[in-house]
Amino acid sequence: MNRTKKITISAIFAALAIALSVAESFIPFSAIAPGVKLGLANVVPLTLLYVFGPAYAISVQAVRVSVAGLLRGNIVTFLFSFFGGMASITICSLIKRQKRVEFSVIGLSVIGAVIHNAAQFFTALVILKNLNIFWYIAVLTIFAVIAGVLTGLISKYTIKALERYSNRF
Repeated sequence: MNRTKKITISAIFAALAIALSVAESFIPFSAIAPGVKLGLANVVPLTLLYVFGPAYAISVQAVRVSVAGLLRGNIVTFLFSFFGGMASITICSLIKRQKRVEFSVIGLSVIGAVIHNAAQFFTALVILKNLNIFWYIAVLTIFAVIAGVLTGLISKYTIKALERYSNRF
């Protein structure tokens, strides 16, 4: 597939990720615990990581968190989303690139979700300057594993579908 087609498909995927991100902001998961979300928009960059490679995945993640952050209009939410999303996809890209240990899509998704929450947690530490929130990382990690499995499963089947129809691109 040529570069122009990859960029075009990536732009469509970025729009999908933005739509998922905005739609998910209306689902009240914070009733369970503050800051908890499924992270469905993270399916898109994870899928692109496997289908087109890290440059496309990281680019789409950057576009998604930037545009969704602008649409929400909250700088704190933007910072959490930006640092969490970018740390997650960057580290997942580095892990996928190394050849010593290979993770499944679901395994990499769980790692990405935990990294995402850890980056958001450290962003909160910097913003709040309060070490009393350390206990909350355990709560976030439990939900990160659950969300990581779910987004990993969705990515796994999306990747299979895209590979099946890739000759049509």
